This record gives sequence, C-alpha cells and structure tokens, in this order.
Amino acid sequence: MSALKLHTLKQKLLAIVAASFVARVITFFALPNTPTFLAPDEGTYASLTKWIGESNPVDQFPVYGESLYLSGRALIVPASLFYRAGIDELDAVRLVASMYGFCAIGLVVIMILKFYSHFVSSGAIQPRNEKLIVILILVFAFLPSHFVWSNLALRESSTEFWLIATFMAFFVIFHQKKIKIMSLLILIVSIVFTFSARPQVGWVLGMALIVYLIFNLRQRNTYFILPTVLCAVVLGSSLNLGIILYPGSTGSTGSTGSTGSTGSTGSTGITLARIFNPLLNAGEIVEYKQEANQLEAASVIETQNCPVEPTSVAASPPTKFGTYFCIAWRAPYMVSTFLFRPILGFDITSKSSLFAGFENIAWVLLFGTILGLLIRRRTISFLNQLLPTIIFLFVYVMGASAYQGNMGTGFRHKSLILWAVLLVIFALAWRKPLEPDETPRNNSQESAV
Repeated sequence: MSALKLHTLKQKLLAIVAASFVARVITFFALPNTPTFLAPDEGTYASLTKWIGESNPVDQFPVYGESLYLSGRALIVPASLFYRAGIDELDAVRLVASMYGFCAIGLVVIMILKFYSHFVSSGAIQPRNEKLIVILILVFAFLPSHFVWSNLALRESSTEFWLIATFMAFFVIFHQKKIKIMSLLILIVSIVFTFSARPQVGWVLGMALIVYLIFNLRQRNTYFILPTVLCAVVLGSSLNLGIILYPGSTGSTGSTGSTGSTGSTGSTGITLARIFNPLLNAGEIVEYKQEANQLEAASVIETQNCPVEPTSVAASPPTKFGTYFCIAWRAPYMVSTFLFRPILGFDITSKSSLFAGFENIAWVLLFGTILGLLIRRRTISFLNQLLPTIIFLFVYVMGASAYQGNMGTGFRHKSLILWAVLLVIFALAWRKPLEPDETPRNNSQESAV
C-alpha cells in the first residue's frame, strides 16, 4: 500500500513537471522578439548578455557599469554562453531564466518525493495531505505572475532557484547525523550564487540562517554550519563587490533604477567594513533605493511622513536611529502595500497593474488562509524545520517592502516568497493521523456499551 501511494503521488507530481515544461516551451516561442511591456528591464539584461558574450570589459558597460554584471552573474554568465553559441541575446537570457524556473520546480518535487516515503511509513500521509501537496505544487508552477517572471529575461527565477537550493541544503545538513563535506560545499555554492543573482536577497538569506543557528547552539551540527554560512556570506559579498575575481576592479560605483544594485564607492582591497557595508548601512541603502525606484514610475508608492524626519532641507541629516525609526514607522503601510497592492479600482494605471490587481486577489486568499489556519489550529507542523524559512519570510517582507518605490517592481519582487508562503500553508494544513476532528464518532450503540 505504501509503495502504491508513493507511486501515485510521484505520477501526479511528474505530470505537473511535464506540463510546466510544455508550457515553458510554448511560452518561449510565443514571446515577442522585443522586451515585453511587463518587463522593460529585459532589454537591459539582453544588452549586458551581448556585451559579455562579445568579451567587452564589464566595467565599461554603458548601463549601470560593472555593478549590474556583478549582481546578476548567475543569470548573465550562462546566457552569454548561449549567445556565443549563436542564440539571440534576448532569447538567451529568457532561455536561462526559464531553465532556472523549471529546475526550481524540479528541486521542490525531488525533495517532496525524497521524504514522502518517511511520511508514508509513519502513517502521516492521508488522502487530504496528498491532495494538499498536489494543489500547492500546481499553484507554485502555474500562478500567472510567478510563471511569467520565470520565463522573461529577469533575475527572479535564478534568485529563487539558488534560494530554494540553499534552504534544501541547509535542511539536509542540519538534520542529518553525519555532516558530509559535499553537503557543506553545496550550501556554500548556493549562498554565493544567491548573492550573484540578487545581493540584497543574499544578505537576507545569510542573516536568517545565522539568526536561526545562534538560537540553536545546543545542536552539534550548528558548530559546523555556522562558520560555513559566515564564510559563504563573506565570499558572496566579496564577489559582488568585485574584490575577488577582479583584483584590479575599483568596485561597483552604485546605480539607480530597479535593475542595478548599490555598491561601493571606489575603495579597493578586502576590508570587513567594505564587505559588510550593505549590512551596516542597510537603512541608508533602503531609503536611497526607494527614492530611485520612484523615479519616472507610473505607480509610485508615496513615502509617508515620519515624526522624526527633518522638515526642511536646511535641517540636519537624519541620524541612524531616525532612519531606522522611520522605516519601522512606515512598516505597516509599506508591508500591506507590498503584499496586496495594486488594488482593483484604486491603483490601476496600466494593463500590467490591472493584471497585478486581479492576481492580488489570490495573494489575499493565500495570506487569509494562513491567518485562518493559525486561528483554527494554533499550532504549526514541522515548526523547527520551517523556522529558518519563516525567519527569512519575515525579514524579506519587512526589508523588501521598505525598499520598494513603485508597485510594479514590488509586485515582481513579491513572487520570490511564493514558495515560502505555500510552505507555511502546507505546514498549517497538514493533518496528522487520528487528529481529534478526524477520529470516527461513536454511534449510539457504541456509546451505550
């Protein structure tokens, strides 16, 4: 019976994977030969792919300079190889993005099947749980915006793939009895490539794992994993700043707009202050990027007034306390905007915002489901195993919401947490065997006995 259940679920999940592959192939050939109105940044990534594919100096790239390459190598380098093989630069980036998206689904399915046999043997798989797995994988594979972003020439799918790979490697290492060197290497590579896909996410990921490990110092494996994560964070940050791999580089010079990343300002050499600058100055960087993302945006997120913010240009610049206080003061508004706007009837300014408004109904339902299950169940299954993901989800939402300056970019960046939201729903909705509300009720005769 257990083998039959495993085979049945495997068939269903593989059918979803196959459907995703077919849908991606059709989408790839159906997309126009120019950047879509949904993602004008496609043109920038395509130009950079061509620039790198033709072996031009990265620091002379006319749009955003070296910083865009350093913060997007996980996507750009493989795309440049396809370009050198004769594929059009835009198609090359789209192809790599779609491959990342497909591989992310494959990673999730592999992990589910890997542990499914354990749940079957323990009697924890009920028909309801099997249906839950299938439904959540379907949402992950085919939620419209998530599917679209992972097929366009953008960094969303590459970031998501390496993020999921990191959490899977971390889970396996932390909960296995004997740590293997290869597992630690996979963890390091995954964290480093997350930095090379989107550095801001790399910092959130690194901090989430470090916080979790600090509160689990009683676990023996922590003393192997914590130095590994710290080394991976330092290496990832160093690579993103151009300190390693490009010894003669003066580092990123910063950028504006949604495509680039804020880097260093010309210092050279490896210093802790430079490596951890994005973390030490996170508040200032968040405010700078928010203002940059507001420029020429059709759906600007207005910055709320803050009680400790200077009221005039002549006033003294804000202190670090004031900067972080204002971020916290605006958090409720910014988080709700990031998660649920644009709203139909209020924020619609274009076709893309209309599309986002309709899909945000699904996001409201997802978070409403989490809230409803929390109130009803008051417990969450696999809490210890999911805690690193929950920490990441919380920190990412707080940071990304403060970071956004327009609803379009915010809606796109929100797709990165879909897997984590679905995982929380999975844990909340998971039914253990013989739960009280599923225990068969006694009939009148049995009661009488």
